[in-house]
Amino acid sequence: MTRMRSMITVATVLALLIGGYGLLQATAHEQRDVADEYSFVVGFLEEPAYAGEQNGLDLRISTLDPTGGVNSEPVEGAEETLTATVSFGELSMPLEISPVWNTPGSYRAIFFPTTPGDYSFHITGTLGDTEIDETFTSADGEFSSVQDPTPLMFPPLSGTPVAGTPAAATPAA
Repeated sequence: MTRMRSMITVATVLALLIGGYGLLQATAHEQRDVADEYSFVVGFLEEPAYAGEQNGLDLRISTLDPTGGVNSEPVEGAEETLTATVSFGELSMPLEISPVWNTPGSYRAIFFPTTPGDYSFHITGTLGDTEIDETFTSADGEFSSVQDPTPLMFPPLSGTPVAGTPAAATPAA
């Protein structure tokens, strides 16, 4: 009986941890109702996003429940009718939207953000008969801005040992 109770407790804790991780990921994206027909969820593929690292647009599209309930059906085929552009300041670059394999309604577009700061994704085109023209920006705080990875780099790029580490006191032999 005690062994069974322990197994149930472990399973419950794992379920809570995994479920909590999903909530954390969802909060790093912006959700917006578009044209009273669709739900767009937009952010970076990897958050936090770091300058110089592969990343990209993470776009999820579903229809809205006409009764006012939760999002209902994933929208497939949007890569054929929508275009996306990423912007940083006055600079912009078109992105190639691709469907995520085996995940209906999910799309991505890979790029390498090179500079820390706020980025915007501009999505235009049509879904069915509906015109789409939406801009999502990290400056709004709904998804993360691109971060400088330097404080996390080890060993430091300059080759100078980090103060307080054994390498700072004695060079490696």
